[in-house]
Amino acid sequence: MKKFLIVFLCLLMLLPAGCKKNPDPVPGGDPEPVGADVQKQFNELQLKWFAEDLSEDYSNLHFSLVDPAKYGIKDVEVTLGEINYDLTDEDRQAIADLRNRNLELAKFKPEELTEDQQIMYECMKYYFNLQLALMETEKDYTFLFTPNSGVNNNVITVFTEFDFRSEQDVKDYITLLNDTGRYFDQAIEYTRRQAEEGIIQPDSTIDGVLEQCERFIADPDKNEVVKVFIGAMDGMNLAGKDEYISRVRKGVDEVMIPAYKRVIEFYEGLKGQATTSGALADYGDAGRKLYELIVRSKVSSDKSVEEIMDEVQDKLVSTFNSILRNLDTTLTEGYGYNDPYEILDHIKEVMTDDYPEIPKVDYKISFLDKSVTSENTSAYYLIAPADDYNRNVVKVNPTFVENDPDGICITLAHEGYPGHLFQNTYYLYNHPGNEYRYNMSFLGYAEGWAEYCENRAYNYFLTNSREIKYLQDNNMFNYLLYAMVDLGVHYENWTVRDVATVLEQFFQKSYARSVADQIFETVVGDPGLFLPYGCGMFYMTRMMEEAKSALGSKFDLKAYNTVILDTGEAPFPVLQKQVDKYVNANK
Repeated sequence: MKKFLIVFLCLLMLLPAGCKKNPDPVPGGDPEPVGADVQKQFNELQLKWFAEDLSEDYSNLHFSLVDPAKYGIKDVEVTLGEINYDLTDEDRQAIADLRNRNLELAKFKPEELTEDQQIMYECMKYYFNLQLALMETEKDYTFLFTPNSGVNNNVITVFTEFDFRSEQDVKDYITLLNDTGRYFDQAIEYTRRQAEEGIIQPDSTIDGVLEQCERFIADPDKNEVVKVFIGAMDGMNLAGKDEYISRVRKGVDEVMIPAYKRVIEFYEGLKGQATTSGALADYGDAGRKLYELIVRSKVSSDKSVEEIMDEVQDKLVSTFNSILRNLDTTLTEGYGYNDPYEILDHIKEVMTDDYPEIPKVDYKISFLDKSVTSENTSAYYLIAPADDYNRNVVKVNPTFVENDPDGICITLAHEGYPGHLFQNTYYLYNHPGNEYRYNMSFLGYAEGWAEYCENRAYNYFLTNSREIKYLQDNNMFNYLLYAMVDLGVHYENWTVRDVATVLEQFFQKSYARSVADQIFETVVGDPGLFLPYGCGMFYMTRMMEEAKSALGSKFDLKAYNTVILDTGEAPFPVLQKQVDKYVNANK
């Protein structure tokens, strides 16, 4: 099993860390479920898998559930997990367990399940088969440490977003903090083994990793992990706070910062050793095969890479032509809001004609410290636990706000209402009892919905339809362009010169050549990073436009958006089935 893919996504609170061995063998086991008990049996099975997956990893469990005991989960070892380069017996068992899950799913007839269960059934099939394919890839050409989304970033997020609910959480936090040295040493060893096989990142990517690590440890006296912990202690009525703070300072100074220093030392020694451009296609058919799975994971589509490239190229050109038609548009400066809470209050007030309502939901918005902020991240949303949809966190990059004060309005529509925060809490509130949906991640849907909402949000701050269209097209074009370059570089083996040639279709030659290097380096550093945004927004928007075209005057945007939200995070083939049902029922 490729531990990088599992651990990395686990730290993002997206995927389980593995699958426990089923206590009963599947072949020749229980008879196929029949009659009125089928739905109950399916529900018991998904609950069992939900608890099994979360029991495999402490940090994933902590961010996913407030009350694990309610699901029979207890005594989970407090560690950041294991990273092994070679396939272990545990990995082999995890692969066998996923195959058994597919066999157990096959016992059910979808038509005997509830509508929510049918959707979960289809999502599980897609998800389990994708995880199996990723685990069984011959070699991992992706990396643990990356400029924007590697373990070097995600470990920081674990400690700066940790939710302290009891004194035991404080103790677990310190245990976890003292585990960073071991965990990073395993990650370094994994990367060293890759390097021995000639799998090494180019210097531009290495520089990005070094810059991120150096920024985090630049000022030990003001380290963000310590600052966040002190703030948490101020809000808790605990004896011995000073002792806990002292232990955290010691853990950061003696374990965490030295671990980042070892990453820096190791990566400095890798500079100049790469023999490829960093494109996955440089590794031949095996690299392309892995990238096909990355695309399937990031886009949440079963289309081939070639099909996606053709669709993106066509949409890129048509969007660019639309931009040209509105090139003389005068843009509004100053949307009238700068306080994040006032912005979301405004959006919630004016979005009611377009989206269904949900009860009042609690959330916290704050600004990221610059020492832990990637320049490519404007903000992020931390998903609420499955058993408490009121624990929502949105973090905003202050540098982004300084450079684009109006952009915060649109960004909060993406991260908050009606984007990620609204979508996740809507589903948790309206569809209780579908726990395993929480364990599965379909980024094409998630980021596609958020981008779709972001583009729609221009209507909530501007009145000129021409200006709104121009801004929507620009947003679509920029993300699609990066997605196109990502696909071209990693699948077609585009060089920097190839990227410049593509850019020359849309920009002056001098400008295209001046930015080609930067775009190339960005997509090489984190393969697939922009795919869920560009492709997801495109597919989500096109799906709505096709439904609108099919229904004409009978189309109702609020009813349509309700279908998307009630379906929940899913691969696009599953989502399309639900949209088709809505269209056919309303013709």
